[in-house]
Amino acid sequence: MTLLQYAAILALLGISIIKPFLYRPLAEKYPANFAPEFTVAWIMPFILLSLPFMYPYLIDAVPTIKAHPASFVLTILKGVLIWYAYKYAQIINHDSTSSTVFFPFISLATASLTINLFFHENLAPTHLFSIVSLGILGLFFCFAGDAKRMSYTGKINFVIAIFFSAVCPVIDHIAITDLGRYTYFFISNVAMFVFAFFTGLNYKKLKLIFTTKDVVWAGIIGAMLEITIIGVSVNILPVSFTAFFRRMAAPIVMVISAIKYKEQTVRNQLIFGCLALLFALPIILMK
Repeated sequence: MTLLQYAAILALLGISIIKPFLYRPLAEKYPANFAPEFTVAWIMPFILLSLPFMYPYLIDAVPTIKAHPASFVLTILKGVLIWYAYKYAQIINHDSTSSTVFFPFISLATASLTINLFFHENLAPTHLFSIVSLGILGLFFCFAGDAKRMSYTGKINFVIAIFFSAVCPVIDHIAITDLGRYTYFFISNVAMFVFAFFTGLNYKKLKLIFTTKDVVWAGIIGAMLEITIIGVSVNILPVSFTAFFRRMAAPIVMVISAIKYKEQTVRNQLIFGCLALLFALPIILMK
């Protein structure tokens, strides 16, 4: 791996560790819909600040959009799906931060298999085996980890969250390849922002989002994560690797959750965390 790739990995890890603990208090104070609202609201200033520099790329992208109308539609769809992905992740986070960072292993395995089978990402067999093993570990977590204490409704939400988190990387791979990273990022987040108004975002909430300290920090970190993901996907790291290294924050988050929120025991969380790292070794160590 290159120095740039290692820097991207460290950024993904650091932000992914911090984010759940900023979102958890808000999950206890506000409805789950608020998570996608404050996240996309804080992404929009970054987009507006970037426009003077990136506007030419949007103009140049018009012919590309016309040549790939399906990717354009998928990009708009991604804005809606990521809204729901944030919502259901926040529902889970309300009761189990460990589950919030562990269910994506199942999504990751599902998305990676789909991308490699149908969209030719062409990961090495050892890398694909590593990712699928993490997915199987995620399934086992449903029965022996903190997810086992979820109610029936909680488990339904868990499955829905897996679905939305699995579909989004597949769309990333297709649409970023066709439209380019910035165009994709711009269109998907504008679509998400517009959709947020249809689901309840208003001036009163926006004022809260930009003036309340804990919401401000959560929004900035959430926005930074989305910007980092789109910035490194495809051209710096394969989409599957981007999703993978985000998930490697899970062991640290799980141990902190055991101590802070009494989610299972530190031993239980460490077992799952260490197994996740073990399955990760082929990607970390092999070219």
